[in-house]
Amino acid sequence: MLRLDRIRTEPLAPAEAAGALRLCLTYDERVKTRLATMTPAGQAVAIVLADARRGTVLRHGTVLAGALGLAIVEAAAQPVARVTANSPLALLRAVYHLANRHVPAQLAADQVLIERDPVLESMLRGLGAQVEHVEAPFEPEGGAYPGKHAHGHRAHGDEIDAVSATLGEQLSIAAHARGRSAP
Repeated sequence: MLRLDRIRTEPLAPAEAAGALRLCLTYDERVKTRLATMTPAGQAVAIVLADARRGTVLRHGTVLAGALGLAIVEAAAQPVARVTANSPLALLRAVYHLANRHVPAQLAADQVLIERDPVLESMLRGLGAQVEHVEAPFEPEGGAYPGKHAHGHRAHGDEIDAVSATLGEQLSIAAHARGRSAP
């Protein structure tokens, strides 16, 4: 098993890039600092980034290094929701409401991609947006402050408790829990 334990910051030489493994990872996999996975060719890989900060996201093109080799991270196609609207203002309104809920989102001039979530999708349709399920690589916006932990309720899972959460977070957590348990 190839162990990758650091993010390489220096550029790859063409020969290194040609010899590097490719790791196709979903967004949920790219936010983990410890992950056992397989390359598309079937080689086992362990990602163990002990020095990575919480909130680190492995972006498409990130190079991971270990004593025995290199791997280039690729954003894998995954189930996402494509949000569009009939006007720029309607799309902006949808983005405002997603941002208010700290939802990771990939922005474009005419669409927004988010992870599928029935509660959010219902809200967006109620705002007049169109929501379509597609498969696409998901590269959400990074945080506004480099090096800081960007938080979304989905990334926290159950680590926010009712005592420490704000009312908005409690409502969002409850809504997400209902969405996950729905048939």
